[in-house]
This record gives sequence, C-alpha cells and structure tokens, in this order.
Amino acid sequence: MAHHETFHWEETHGLLEELGDEHGLEVRPGEGCFLGDGVRVTPPLVQPIAATCGSLGEFLDELPLDLGRHLVVLMQAGATALGLFEAGLEVRTKSFKRYVVRGTGRSQTTHLKTRGKSRYGSRLRLQNAQLMLDETAERIRDWAAEYGEPERVFYGAPVRLWADLVRTSPPPPFAPGGPLESTLVRIPLDLPVPTTAVMLRTYRALCHGRVEHLDE
Repeated sequence: MAHHETFHWEETHGLLEELGDEHGLEVRPGEGCFLGDGVRVTPPLVQPIAATCGSLGEFLDELPLDLGRHLVVLMQAGATALGLFEAGLEVRTKSFKRYVVRGTGRSQTTHLKTRGKSRYGSRLRLQNAQLMLDETAERIRDWAAEYGEPERVFYGAPVRLWADLVRTSPPPPFAPGGPLESTLVRIPLDLPVPTTAVMLRTYRALCHGRVEHLDE
C-alpha cells in the first residue's frame, strides 16, 4: 500500500535533487507532479510546475530562492479571510463576517437568483453582501498599494461569490483584464468557514509538498 510524507517548501530543491538521482523523476506538468521509479512527488502549491516545464532540471533551475509575495483570499457567504505573506511569512491578516445568510442556510443573492425577492430581511442581507464584497476588494487594493502587488493570489470561494467579487467597482487587481489576473491559483481544498486561523492553516498547507511511495 502506498504511503506518503510531506516536506516544507524550503526543502524542495534539495529533496527533488536527491529523489531525482535516486528515482529518475520525470515531469508531469498536467498533473502538477514528478513521477519516478516507485515514487510520485508533488511540489508545494506555492512552487507550482509551469505548464511549459520540460524536465526536473529545468524546474530546479527556475526555482526562486524565496517565495515572494502571496495573497490568500478565502470567502463563503457572509465570511471573508485575507492574508498577505512575504517569503512564506505572515505580513497582514484580516477577517470579517456579515449577516447575509437566510434561515434556510442560503445566501440572499443566491435566493434572489433562484426564487425571487424575499419579503423579510432581504434588503439588509443584500446590503451586507455587497458591503462585504466592497470591503474585501478595498482591503486587497490597499494592501497592493502599501506592500506592492502579490506575485500569486491563492483563492478559495464559491464560483458565484468569486464572480461577484471581481465585478465590484472599483474591482480588485486580479479581475479579468487586471494586472494580476494571471497570478490566480485556485486552492484545491474543501475549506470550512473562513477565519484568520483557517486562512493561516490553509497557507501552511500550500507551503508543503508531498512524496508518495507507490511500491510499498
């Protein structure tokens, strides 16, 4: 049965060199991993394999010494958690909640798009939903102006809520056509309600890679 172990982003270069010599790792850009004799290695998501990468040597040659600046955006209906990181270290965090969820557990904006206008409390919920989107976009713009634009933006949010965020006016810098659109990386994890603690745990997970031993 296969088993796995994790490694920190600072170990990536040395570990991949060692495993490359030992297992003959070949790149699988479409799968985001390296595959060798009895082993699969997935680098941390903060050090992704470029789609154009042709070999382990090419990946290692282009691997930067530090991570640069990263932004993490986690959103669910009524809750947002943001984090700014430099070289893997926390710089700023912010989380906030708004009353936007109906008694049925659905957000007011989702309800309106499927059932029509609610008679009770809808105006407050809609105002809060838009306020949360505006506050999120404003905080992201402020951080970019104060600290510089992030090199990657990692995000986790429902599709409809994310679409509403990038349509705010003025929009965040990663909106379609914006300067950071190409930096977006969707977080491939099921996440609980966003809080600062959840966001920090999520970023720690993004900073770790995975070695799977396939023949054991």
